[in-house]
Amino acid sequence: MENSQRIIKAVIRIGIGLFFIVSAVLKLLSLDSFELYIYSFNIVNFVWSGLAARVIIACELLVGILLIAKVRYKEAWWMAMLMLAGFSLLLVYVILFRDDSNCHCMGDLVEMKPSLSLVKNLVAIALLLLVRKEEDYNYRSWGRKLALIGAFVAALVPPFFLFPMDGLYNLFSKSDGLEYSEMDFHALMADSTMQDVNLIHGNYIVGVISSGCGFCKTSCLKMSEIVSNNQLDTNKILFFVWGDSASVRTFREETKTESFRFVPVSAISAIRVVNGQFPTYLFIRNGEVEATADLRHLTEKSVCEHLQ
Repeated sequence: MENSQRIIKAVIRIGIGLFFIVSAVLKLLSLDSFELYIYSFNIVNFVWSGLAARVIIACELLVGILLIAKVRYKEAWWMAMLMLAGFSLLLVYVILFRDDSNCHCMGDLVEMKPSLSLVKNLVAIALLLLVRKEEDYNYRSWGRKLALIGAFVAALVPPFFLFPMDGLYNLFSKSDGLEYSEMDFHALMADSTMQDVNLIHGNYIVGVISSGCGFCKTSCLKMSEIVSNNQLDTNKILFFVWGDSASVRTFREETKTESFRFVPVSAISAIRVVNGQFPTYLFIRNGEVEATADLRHLTEKSVCEHLQ
């Protein structure tokens, strides 16, 4: 009987540990969306949202590994309980005051409604209570230190080094290197189909995108949240998009960009203007492009400074 209880508790403990690790990995695989979801609460700016996303993922990885390895078990148990309680309170807020179809608790690959995610967390809390009295595994002193160091390395390296924040990425990849064709841009603007597009006076941002491009979708979601959180003028932002009308309509719904102006262009024109690099954002001042940006270089600071 005692052996059966020990086995059941081990299965529960390992299962909860794997649950935290899987949750972290799924968030990591859709990190851009998870950052945007945190940013959508309009509590911190985009930079801090990116940092918060990585801290959450690192904590989930660390807790999962420590629970499975039974190293610093009590601390890991309390950390897991506090995280689940905190996430549950946030989910209650989301259920009451927002209309989110996916809480991003399991990333984009496994979409989960906030109500279902809340039930999941409550079940995990109940299971945690069943294994609260577990003790650390009897490691040798050097083995315990090695396991602890390994857990921290495994938790910190993926979110902070394999998937670095845009600010760190931009230190090694300057936006000056993002080329566009000035000749093809002016040729496009001179086309008869562009007679209603006037970019001569003032500052504008033009995104050259494809409705079938996943990176374009992420960048448009990012732009939409930046504009909403900073109350920017949507008339100053245009999207030159290529794709059939049905896919463009779906694209606008999914990226919350119905209030932005979309200008249809041919695939050939779009490819020529940005040399096939989608998405590319052109920062325009009085009809001339003065800077360019891709998904990573499209920052809240650069957008606000250009449009404000």
